[in-house]
Amino acid sequence: MIYFLHGPDTFRSRQKLREIISEFEKKTGAATGMTRIDVSTKPETVFEVGRTGSLFSQKELVVIENASAGSREGGDYLRGRLKDWAGDRDRTIVFWEGEVKTDEGFMAAIAKAAVKTQEFRPLSSSAVSRWLYAAAAERKVQVSGREKEMLIAKHGSDLWAISNELDKIAAGWTTSHDIREEEKIWSFTDAFFQHPRRSFRPLSEFLQAGYEPIYLVGALASSLRTLALVWWGMTAGKLKAITRGLHPFVVRKNSDLAKRTNARQLSKLFDRLITADIEQKTGRLPPPLPLIKLVLGKAKSKTPD
Repeated sequence: MIYFLHGPDTFRSRQKLREIISEFEKKTGAATGMTRIDVSTKPETVFEVGRTGSLFSQKELVVIENASAGSREGGDYLRGRLKDWAGDRDRTIVFWEGEVKTDEGFMAAIAKAAVKTQEFRPLSSSAVSRWLYAAAAERKVQVSGREKEMLIAKHGSDLWAISNELDKIAAGWTTSHDIREEEKIWSFTDAFFQHPRRSFRPLSEFLQAGYEPIYLVGALASSLRTLALVWWGMTAGKLKAITRGLHPFVVRKNSDLAKRTNARQLSKLFDRLITADIEQKTGRLPPPLPLIKLVLGKAKSKTPD
C-alpha cells in the first residue's frame, strides 16, 4: 500500500514520517525491512526500489523522499510501479514531499494510488499556540504567556524555529533578554509610525548600543508590511481572513495604528523606506545617515537609476 505525506509544514510531516517508521519497527521488531532514499540527493536509487524484497523480514517499508526532484525517467519508473505497490499488503511505500502541486502529473498519480494522502498546511495562530504549549510540556519547560506571544509573533507558524527555541529553553537558556530587546524594537517602530521624529531618541540609543543600521531599517520594513496587511484587512472588512497567519497580539497592536493611517500615508512610508534602503546598500550615503534622515523626515532624495 501507499501513503503520501506532503505540504509546506515539513515539521509535522517529518514527525508523521517518524511515527510511521517507529510503528513499523515496533511491529516487525527491527529496521531490517526498511529502505529509505532521498531522490534529491541520489536520483539513481529510484531504479532499485521494489526490485527485491527484504531477506530478513516478510514486511517491507520503503520511504521515498522528494520523488518530484528526480529525473523524468525515474518518475516514469516509479509511476509504473504504483499500481502493484497499491495492492501489495506486505510492502508499504511512503512518499514524502514538501510543498508540491498534487492536482497534475506524477504527484497526482501518487495521490490517486495512495490509500491515504495527508497534506500538512501551516497551522493557524491559535493552533500554533496550542502546539507550543504541548511541545513545552513534552520538554518539561515552563513558557509564560508573554514568552509564548513573543515566540509566535517572531516565528509565526515556523514550527522548526519555535521547536529550536524550546530546545534552548530546556537547555537552560532564557528568553527574557530577547523579549526585552524585541519590545524595544517594537516601541521604536511604533513610535516611528505614530510620529517619526519621536523615534529619534530610541534610534540613537540603538546606534550607541551597536545595532547595525541595516537591521533597524529591516525592522521598520517588516513592521510596515504587517501594518499595511492589518490596514488592508480592516479596510476590506476581512481582517480575520487576511491576517490569519499573524498572532492576535500583533493584529491588536497594529489595529490601533491602522485606524490612524491611510493608503497615501502607507505609500509614502514605503517610498521613504525604499529610499533609505537603496541609499544604505549602494553606499550613496554613509550609514547611519540614511536611517537618521528617514527618522527625521527629510525630503526624499532621488534614487540612482
